[in-house]
Amino acid sequence: MKESHQHTTSWPKWMVVILAVPFIYVLSSGPVIGLAFWLRESTGWDGFYLVLWLYYPIIILGHDNPLDYYIEWWVVDVFNTVGPG
Repeated sequence: MKESHQHTTSWPKWMVVILAVPFIYVLSSGPVIGLAFWLRESTGWDGFYLVLWLYYPIIILGHDNPLDYYIEWWVVDVFNTVGPG
């Protein structure tokens, strides 16, 4: 009986995880990409561009979406740097 009670109370925890992980992933995209571009510009080491693979699902959305503007704000305005290219 104790196991069934534990099972019914664990679903809210899983819902928090299911909702929080994508939210944190999206929110972290701007600062992490901005920091990677700034580190690349500061050190000259191209390896910092590998962080783009982590955020590839967001990057393939293309331009003119809110996430693109969010990432651009972090890269250009906060870190005062530019991306590759």
